[in-house]
Amino acid sequence: GVFDQPLPVYAAAQASPKVKPSVAEVMADAHPWRTDMPGTQVKDVRLAISLHERVLFINHLFAENPMVFQATVNKVNASQSLDEVVEYIKETFPQWDLDSDLVYRFMMAVRRKIR
Repeated sequence: GVFDQPLPVYAAAQASPKVKPSVAEVMADAHPWRTDMPGTQVKDVRLAISLHERVLFINHLFAENPMVFQATVNKVNASQSLDEVVEYIKETFPQWDLDSDLVYRFMMAVRRKIR
């Protein structure tokens, strides 16, 4: 009867499925500072950081070390892409919470320099 015949196998069923990244992998880099509008472009990231923010960043993100802040700003100014800056920050400051308000503010200043 009908049930004795083999079912046809289609090429799509034989092809190996593409491995899609998991939702967690996609969301891992979905930080708001990647997509929010940063404001007018600046030639130096220092111009995008107010004195108040500079004090906050140095005290909370850079362990009260203005030299580390300056070195980071110099690195940002020399960088060609946002991904390059993010990689540097992840390697240099693994303790940073990339979803915190303070990191958001810093990264928005970075984005004013690097589009």
